[in-house]
Amino acid sequence: MIYRHIFLVGMIVYALSLTFSSKQASAEEQPIAFSHKLHAVQNGIACQYCHLYARRSFSSGVPPVSTCIGCHGPQEQKLVKPESAEVNKMRDYWANSEPIPWVKIHDIPDFVRFPHKAHINANSDRLLDDAGSGCDIENTPRSLECRLAHFRTGGDERCQSCHGNVKQMTVVKKVDANFGKMGWCMECHLQVKGAKQRKRAGSTLDGWFNAKEMDAKREVAIGLINEKGYHNPNMLDCYTCHY
Repeated sequence: MIYRHIFLVGMIVYALSLTFSSKQASAEEQPIAFSHKLHAVQNGIACQYCHLYARRSFSSGVPPVSTCIGCHGPQEQKLVKPESAEVNKMRDYWANSEPIPWVKIHDIPDFVRFPHKAHINANSDRLLDDAGSGCDIENTPRSLECRLAHFRTGGDERCQSCHGNVKQMTVVKKVDANFGKMGWCMECHLQVKGAKQRKRAGSTLDGWFNAKEMDAKREVAIGLINEKGYHNPNMLDCYTCHY
């Protein structure tokens, strides 16, 4: 009976994921033609200047209209791009006290927990020593190795691990068909030191019940204990990503 229930739950989750994937919005439906390439490359604005919650919250945050007004100014005090039709659309939203109804392109199901702050602030030293070393940025920029190489770099480069080179996009789009899917995420989680060893140990529950009996050197070697003496979460556990 219990296996039947597990099977039913699995089918429900799978159905929800199909529903979710079928509702992905088109990148061309944005209310304003905002170019990341213009802002991030030509004007050198850092990703986290606008997406200011990425390093401190679960969500990266969509910049409020006040952030845009800070540079462009309202209708009565036009600053940057005073006569731009697209910028004037933003000024109208500001004048009407309305948020810009951006269409979300990078989305994941509600039953998945993805904290941006945990990924932005993650210590690159937890990755396997050779993770990302085989990146061929010219020919396979979205390979696992290149995504890991971006992650190792840190800063705004780390954003490219999941979102691709948004800085070079005039219209934001998904660059990975499998974005946000379980296997796509676990590819990276498997590159965390000790993830595979703990997975094997956990299959017999030895890793759980006998963790305290492991010698300190082995605990450090498989990433079980962090520098503060606390146990790191297992990157392959269900509760790591699911509520």
